[in-house]
Amino acid sequence: MTSRLAACEACRKAKLACDHHQPVCSRCQSTGGICIYRTAPFKRRRIEKPSTLPSPDPSPSFTPRRNPYPNPGYLGLSSHAAIFEHIATDKGDHSSTRTLPNNEAPSPQRVGDNHLLLQGAEVLRHLLTAYPLSAMKELANFWLAKGANLALAEPFVADCTESVSQLFKSRDENWHLVYAGRLLQNSAQPLHFLSATPLSEFSMQFLGHNSRWETLGIFFTAVSRATIDIPFFPSLYTSEEERYHLRRLATKLSDFALEISLSLDSLNDLQLIVQYENFIVHSYVDGDQSYHSWRKLGDVISSTFAMGYHEDIEAKPDIPQFLIELRKSAFARIYSADKNIAIFLGRPPRMNRRFCHFQIPSCQIRDLRFGTAIDSTVQDRLAWVPDAIIGYRADTRWSALCAYLKEEVWELLQDKQDLGCAKKASSIQQRAEAQWQALPAHFRLQSSLKQCGQGPFERDFVAHVRLNHLHVLFLLRLLLLNTLAEPDIPIIETAAQMLALVVEVILLRDQLTNSGTGLIWKVAYYGLPAAGIILLALLKQHSLTPQGVSRTKILQDLSVFVAEVQIGTIVQPGDPNYALLSKAAQTIQRFLDSIHSDSVQVQTVPERDEGSDDWTALLSQDLWDFEAGFWQSLADHPALLVDSPLPGV
Repeated sequence: MTSRLAACEACRKAKLACDHHQPVCSRCQSTGGICIYRTAPFKRRRIEKPSTLPSPDPSPSFTPRRNPYPNPGYLGLSSHAAIFEHIATDKGDHSSTRTLPNNEAPSPQRVGDNHLLLQGAEVLRHLLTAYPLSAMKELANFWLAKGANLALAEPFVADCTESVSQLFKSRDENWHLVYAGRLLQNSAQPLHFLSATPLSEFSMQFLGHNSRWETLGIFFTAVSRATIDIPFFPSLYTSEEERYHLRRLATKLSDFALEISLSLDSLNDLQLIVQYENFIVHSYVDGDQSYHSWRKLGDVISSTFAMGYHEDIEAKPDIPQFLIELRKSAFARIYSADKNIAIFLGRPPRMNRRFCHFQIPSCQIRDLRFGTAIDSTVQDRLAWVPDAIIGYRADTRWSALCAYLKEEVWELLQDKQDLGCAKKASSIQQRAEAQWQALPAHFRLQSSLKQCGQGPFERDFVAHVRLNHLHVLFLLRLLLLNTLAEPDIPIIETAAQMLALVVEVILLRDQLTNSGTGLIWKVAYYGLPAAGIILLALLKQHSLTPQGVSRTKILQDLSVFVAEVQIGTIVQPGDPNYALLSKAAQTIQRFLDSIHSDSVQVQTVPERDEGSDDWTALLSQDLWDFEAGFWQSLADHPALLVDSPLPGV
């Protein structure tokens, strides 16, 4: 006697025959509907007396218990697993006992967190009720068409966008709970691959009916990023307030998608990608100084170590080449972010190169026969092929190379009293110049950005490549200063080049496409330190004439910088980085006013004005602090204590 089979929910509600195929029946496969089978379809529901308080719908039904045996992730050489591995080897057992990321799906009775899942489902319902999904798809595709993308999730964004837009077709009363449960079931499944697995086959494990919470995380992260770069999209928002509201909702759903995935305690590559992109979107939404962004970066670094991606990725068996490159890109971008944020905030980095196998993705060249990108066979990490492709992978590669040198400079700062410090700094500078010369010619910006004839993405790319190189030189020369209040000629020259390029990026912002770093980051990370050094030099009566550094050009760049901040084209009140940039702009404006003032002129400020020593001592506490504290101290300089400028100035 054959057992009775239950129809899926979609066929049952439509009162149509179901062929009972799992995980997706034929009808749902053809119509694109969501296919879910109830765990106890023939069990009668007990009718209970109505309660005075409304109770939440129990769907999706699973218990919130966690796996009693936590996934330890990667365990290194000093762990117990390594010791037992040697014991197993001595006994002739060659199977490794060192624990790797868990590839077993958690038991359905032990997955997830019910409260977290219900919250995610509710945000999903609210977002898709307030905004049409088709319009969000159009926004994401429009953003992609401009050449922008998520730097690490780039291979999957377009497919995830299409998959999500096709996913939520049927909407009954509790559709958000039904979909949330299905997404959770898919997220609990491991991602399978072999050495010969192609990218398309790997991707199908989280697309279409296999969509996971991570799939939603990538899509809504892309939507949030698109609202930053696209100021006006009539089908979704026409005002700044509407744009901000959509950005917050999309970011919130990205947060829930990530947290639900992580709650399953089953690490995988897709989770790490979503973690990194979620950190990046929070740096835009909350600001680069936000503790939330800082904490999320720490979480990404923790996952990188837990998955063992700080070790030699190529040494692990049965990994397809595309996944090796993806993991290298993940390591390189996270490593670079750690160094850059640490320098920006003046905090210790958390990914020490001494405990990492430094690895970067290979450069790409263009296959002229097919017009497609192929990987080069260059093994030297400093080497580039002449026709390497400008793209996110190239930006990842270059940023990591610069970050490696920045970490060395950071370490020298801790040993600044060492007699060999200057010699080590000179060695780093030589390697930085060698790295620059090794770049393909079309990667190096040799003229002004305005004269660059490349496209919007390429122009932004070459600008950032140049700024990153100049920043390494800037940090080296900052390291060799005796005191921050007395900049020397080499650092002034480097700062002038950085400031001039940042101002060009500001003026040409509408002709650029984000190639890996946004405009605000370029202004805050490169522009503010450069402007600060130049102001200190002008206050100290430096002659800005060597190597073609023009005082007039410097003052012009400072004026443009201030004007763009003040009129709100870079940041507006309420933006996360507004306080930092506005404080810097106010200080620069006071300096510009002072040079036109009859009462106090920079040309006549004595070298040791009354109170200058106290101010210098306060300013020189930290060579790396170019945030609000630096600008507050600089604003207190005796030469900038100007009540009001001359009329008409």
